[in-house]
Amino acid sequence: MRTALELIQVVERAGARFQFDGDRLGVAPARVVQHVLEDLRQHKTEIVELLQSGSNPDPERTERMPTMPPGVRLIRWEPKARPVQLSRCSTVTDVDKFIRSTLRQVEARLHGKSWLAGGWTLSTLLERLEVCGCFVKLDNPRQAVQ
Repeated sequence: MRTALELIQVVERAGARFQFDGDRLGVAPARVVQHVLEDLRQHKTEIVELLQSGSNPDPERTERMPTMPPGVRLIRWEPKARPVQLSRCSTVTDVDKFIRSTLRQVEARLHGKSWLAGGWTLSTLLERLEVCGCFVKLDNPRQAVQ
């Protein structure tokens, strides 16, 4: 039987990605890791803890899963390779740092501190995260249209 860390490495080396939806953990595409799906189910809690702790199980993987601010759930984590071109003539060269700072801006915006969010609207911040491969969902979707 493999450890949680070994299973994370198997999934990443197969080219699959972990996906989160609340308490649900998925792997896409699942067909490439069918041979370890039962092990993944048995080690789900440990895998989630390792991924959310930001530990880096694969030395070649530089981007770590960020901690989500209150009211925000991670749906899919597929960080893009740099550089990432954003709209409005912006280029992201450090995707990991950009995602973390944008999540801080989202948190500020959720708390009504638009000046700490760089004046960006919540929907624009969420769109910028998606362009970089961090797909999130708000617990209260109405906040995105405010």
